[in-house]
Amino acid sequence: MRLEPGERVMVLARTRTRSLLGPAAVLVLVAFAVGLALGALARPGLPSVLAGVRPGLEAAVWIAAALAVAAGTLRPVLRWATGAVVVTDRCLVVRPGWGGGRDRARPLVHIADVRRRGRSSAGELVVVFGHADPQDPSRQEIWHLTGLPEPARFEDALAEVTRQAHAAAWSAPHPAGSAGAR
Repeated sequence: MRLEPGERVMVLARTRTRSLLGPAAVLVLVAFAVGLALGALARPGLPSVLAGVRPGLEAAVWIAAALAVAAGTLRPVLRWATGAVVVTDRCLVVRPGWGGGRDRARPLVHIADVRRRGRSSAGELVVVFGHADPQDPSRQEIWHLTGLPEPARFEDALAEVTRQAHAAAWSAPHPAGSAGAR
């Protein structure tokens, strides 16, 4: 992410480490399954049909384990390590991480509302951009920021930076000759 000249990062948050519990469980289950499969292939009473192809079966077990670890562990860990929610003094940027798609960015002055859903320790922030009229939701864009650590503090920091951005936008002088300068 490149910053504009004079732009500063105000808040940088990564998804909570609790999101890595699923990949850790996958790793444990794959290790358990590999142990069972290799143990079954190593037993002395293995039928002669399977005993002749045991090296190929063991290789197949290891290949399947590697694929399961790559899909269920490596990809989510890389996504967690490379993803972030960044608040600069000008915009809100959501970086979904490796394999998660493109970064999304919107100026802070377009934020109409920020509210928290769920428990304070594991909640979700809902950021509403655009027109804040609940009667006309077609003019709104809604982002759901999930898995943020300390969402209450993040909400407070985002609200403060957004207030500052709104104040700076309203106090900026109008360019000479523009329709707004009267």
